[in-house]
Amino acid sequence: MNRYVLDEKNVKLTGRCFYDEDEIMWCALSGSGFECHFKGRELELRLVGDAAAEQPMNDKNWARYAVYVNGIRTTEGLLDNFVPVRKLQVIKSDKIVEADIKFIKLSECAMSTIGVYPIECDGEIAPIPEKPLKIEIIGDSITCGYGVDEYDPNVNFRTATEDFTKGYAYKTAKLLDADIRVFSISGWGIISGYTDNGSIHADQLIPPYYKKLGFSYEKFDDRDGLSPQELNYDFGSYVPDIIVINLGTNDNSYCTGHEERYAEYTEEYAKFIGTVHECNPEAKILCVMGIMLDEIAPYMEKAVGIFSEKTGYKEIYTMRFTPHDGKLGYAADWHPSPATHDRAAKLLAEKIREII
Repeated sequence: MNRYVLDEKNVKLTGRCFYDEDEIMWCALSGSGFECHFKGRELELRLVGDAAAEQPMNDKNWARYAVYVNGIRTTEGLLDNFVPVRKLQVIKSDKIVEADIKFIKLSECAMSTIGVYPIECDGEIAPIPEKPLKIEIIGDSITCGYGVDEYDPNVNFRTATEDFTKGYAYKTAKLLDADIRVFSISGWGIISGYTDNGSIHADQLIPPYYKKLGFSYEKFDDRDGLSPQELNYDFGSYVPDIIVINLGTNDNSYCTGHEERYAEYTEEYAKFIGTVHECNPEAKILCVMGIMLDEIAPYMEKAVGIFSEKTGYKEIYTMRFTPHDGKLGYAADWHPSPATHDRAAKLLAEKIREII
């Protein structure tokens, strides 16, 4: 049996990852995981949940995952710790087989994270080649694929209905044959998270955490006592060609009807563009708005103008989506349906082709 730590030497990483003292790879953000090429007879994955998986009465937050073999989803599930280590038989054959393997976290980081043990297999693994185009998308619940597996908008969110692969971010990457990483947290914004009463939620902001591994309300495990927000991210580990910022839908719930709040959003958005550019100096930047609503789009566009004028940086662009209106259906909590995500992905892919 051969043993492989799931690092960049052995697999292609598809998100921001952390390795603990047992060399377990912890996946936090939506879409995080790995891809590899396998040649051999048998391959098994071993998964462990974080603190959320220890809560049997809180199954709405358990991490959701999927495994693909040669592009076909063969396994999916929610991760609890009723069994200390979840074992997934991915390949088992009497003969030598070759296959491309992908493990992907379907749900977002805030609710829960997943640990993957080093692979011990009867065979060999190697990284899948990187794509020529690399994209990063910074966003909120829309980018996470919030509730896409629920078709009743009156039903509330559960991680069981969140699937990153059915969201516009993943679909855009597929259309462009690109690698994709995201930094997205449901309900969060630039100056306020989502509010239904006009009160600010200043503790739900993307900018303070962008340089971190992610954010989760739970720790990886009791022994390490660490959360994604306590770990710095190495921006040299993935160098995107273009970064898409899709933030403002949640801010709008706080800003609507208040010009001074929109002004604050504009100012802080321009500052955040500066942070993104500082961390990724070679990347083009595309700021988008409108999959759910576009009232705040003019202020996003103003922020882009402020940043460009102040810095002289010209490789920054804007785009508006077509806001959904129910004709293509809704997902949980009135979020975009899979068909709306399809429409958004086509528009975004077209814009990225134009820029690149």
